[in-house]
Amino acid sequence: MQNIKWSKTPITMLGGVAETFRDQIWTIVESWMQRLASEEGEHSWNLLPKTQLIDNLPTLLLGVSKVIENPDHIADFEPGGVIYQAAAELGTNRRANNYKTSELLHELEVLRDTIWMFCRKIITPLEFYELEKRINRPIDKMVSTIIESYINIYTAELKYLARKDKLTDLLNYDSFKEEIGRELLRSRRYRHAFSLIMLDVDEFRNYVNKFGLATGDKLLLEISRTISHIVRMVDTLARYGVDEFAIILPETSKKQARKVAERIRRTVKLEMRHPAHGQMEQKLPITISIGISTYPKDAETVDEMVSLADMALFEAKKAGKDMVVWK
Repeated sequence: MQNIKWSKTPITMLGGVAETFRDQIWTIVESWMQRLASEEGEHSWNLLPKTQLIDNLPTLLLGVSKVIENPDHIADFEPGGVIYQAAAELGTNRRANNYKTSELLHELEVLRDTIWMFCRKIITPLEFYELEKRINRPIDKMVSTIIESYINIYTAELKYLARKDKLTDLLNYDSFKEEIGRELLRSRRYRHAFSLIMLDVDEFRNYVNKFGLATGDKLLLEISRTISHIVRMVDTLARYGVDEFAIILPETSKKQARKVAERIRRTVKLEMRHPAHGQMEQKLPITISIGISTYPKDAETVDEMVSLADMALFEAKKAGKDMVVWK
């Protein structure tokens, strides 16, 4: 439809149609909703956000009326145009209400037909062809913009999910490596220290062997939630391995990191009691071991920091577990 050439010469009759269209925008909206309700049921009213109904749809219909009056106003539907943003917001709102693309496209086709049925009643058959073009062009632009907004949202959601660990909803290993790389560059630029905590669950393999993978997953989830309540908003918590977690502490010295680590260790040991599968009355104490490294005191690169923190963690395990070791 975008390649169709049409007359840019204003047609007097179409100017009158556009004026009547603007005066009757809410009539068109109501007619559109009634048609949808007859097809989909009354729930279609509830799915349409009130702000969208008030702000977006009349704005879009006003844009259509301007194109009917003068085709040059199709520029308003292009990126950067005053109507383009309203169409993008409509798509965003519909996606937030879990609309499928097919459902939205159907609604827009019903809207197109509703507009056409309204306008053809007040025009002679000689102008039908020109009117149809002037209705279809902005509607096609709206469809394109809304589909684009859906694609952008899906892309953002996929990127978000790709960064997350499925069990704990923490950052995964790859995302952790990205974040610590960024933090190293930032700390180097502003000459700030930052610390890395590596920790894992003591005797986790034996725990899983005794009580099963499902119980082990539940334990890891509870530990991740416990740690999340302790660290700051600016800190980055990630699942580094099966039972290993990593915490990036921006602008944090070795001494400060040790305090955080000790608080995490004590909290897990004193407050967490995980019910054993098949022995609900038995409460098992949970302990963790922790290793710490700090930039720039200990290391100058990401690999060095991770390696040193991991070595400290290994030393904590070797020395008897349930302790904090720093390099």
